[in-house]
Amino acid sequence: MNCTLISSQLGFKCKPVTDDVFYLESPLTLAFDGNLIGAYVQNLGNGNVRISDNADTLFAAITHGVKPTAAKGRKLAELVEMSGLELSDDGEIFKSCSEDQLAYYLARFIEAAEHVSFACNKLRPSPISRFDRVVETALRSAFAASLKTDFHIIGASGHQLTLPFAITGEDRETTLIQTIPTKHGKVDWSLVYRAVGKMLDIKNAHGNTHRKVVLEPGDEDDNRKAATALADAAEVVIYTGSTHLIQAFAA
Repeated sequence: MNCTLISSQLGFKCKPVTDDVFYLESPLTLAFDGNLIGAYVQNLGNGNVRISDNADTLFAAITHGVKPTAAKGRKLAELVEMSGLELSDDGEIFKSCSEDQLAYYLARFIEAAEHVSFACNKLRPSPISRFDRVVETALRSAFAASLKTDFHIIGASGHQLTLPFAITGEDRETTLIQTIPTKHGKVDWSLVYRAVGKMLDIKNAHGNTHRKVVLEPGDEDDNRKAATALADAAEVVIYTGSTHLIQAFAA
C-alpha cells in the first residue's frame, strides 16, 4: 500500500501509524461534534486490507450523551450494512477487502460513518432548558428525597414516555410533572400539544396518578388558552415563583 498514492487519489490526508497501518482523514465531519471522519487501514498481506474506525465513531457519540442499547445497535448495524460494511458488537465499523477494492470501500466507509453520525445526533438527549433548571431547583429544595428526574412510564399506547420530573414516595401518590418553557417569551404551542398527548396517554393507562404541567408564563391570553388546552389531561400550574410552585405541589 502506498499512503501518498492513496492520499492523492482520494484527496484524504494520510498518516502512517505503524509499518502495516495508516490513518486516512477525510474532509467530511461527524454530525454531532464536527470532528473529521477518518479510517484506519491495515495491510493484512496477500493483497488484502482491513478498513476500521477502531470504534471511534460510536465512542465519540457516547461521550456526547448517546446511551447505547441493543435496539439502537441493531438499527445502526442496518445503516452500516446498507453501505456494504459491518458493525461489530464492540461498535467498530469495519470491512476487509482486496487492495484493488480499497478506494471503493473507503468511500462506502465514509458514507456509513456519516450516516451513523447523523443517526446518533438524533439520539442525543435534548439539553435541559433554563426553565427546567429553575423548576428543578425549587422542587429539590422541598422534595429532595422524593424528586426523580427523567422519569419513565408506559402509556396506554404501549410507548415508554419520559417526564422531566416526578415526585414519588411511600406516603404519597406519584405526581408526574411536565414542564413547558416559553420560546422567545411566548407560549410554545408545539410543546403544549405534545404535553396534551403525553398526559392523556398516561391518564388512560394510570388514571390514579397526579399529572401536573408547569407552564412558564408568556402572554396572559396565551397562558389561559394553553391551560384550557391542557385541562382534560393535567392540572396546570403557571409558574410565578418558587414559593408558589412548592405550595402547588405540597397541596
